Amino acid sequence: MQYRVATINDLDRLANLHAESWRDSYRGIFADEFLDNDVWQERESAWACRLNSPKPNQRILIATANSEIYGFICAFGNESSKWGTFVDNLHVSKTAQGNGIGRQLMHLIAKWADELFDHKGIYLEVLEDNRKARRFYLEMGAKHQETNLWRPPGSHLDVNDLLYVWESNQSLLQINN
Repeated sequence: MQYRVATINDLDRLANLHAESWRDSYRGIFADEFLDNDVWQERESAWACRLNSPKPNQRILIATANSEIYGFICAFGNESSKWGTFVDNLHVSKTAQGNGIGRQLMHLIAKWADELFDHKGIYLEVLEDNRKARRFYLEMGAKHQETNLWRPPGSHLDVNDLLYVWESNQSLLQINN
């Protein structure tokens, strides 16, 4: 597996993996109408914006093999004075889960943030009903800090969005894949 910074040339494959991951992980949480019809275009638009006009503190890494993207992570360094670097997205294709890709992407982002930013914390948000992701983050040492309401795209109902925090990136830096 190769890990590298994403470029605009990765846009379609990145949006496709993200849309497929949402369809797999968020069925029953997001509206079926959105997942069945609009998710790819919405994700393509979001990624086009991020790849064409990145924030100065943005980092997008992808895991690739044989021209396929098997995972990605998007983070914003030192996004919060309280929590540190924000991991906005971490997704691994269903066929590649369990092979350490997510752990390695978290390690690489922790290393990047450690080298560039004074605040050593890492945080992310995960939907309460996404039990598989929650278990993954807890096994990696995250702590649940708070619960907020969030309205998924295409929905009229709010869901619980959990804030998970690593007060220090040290446990993520020690991942050796």
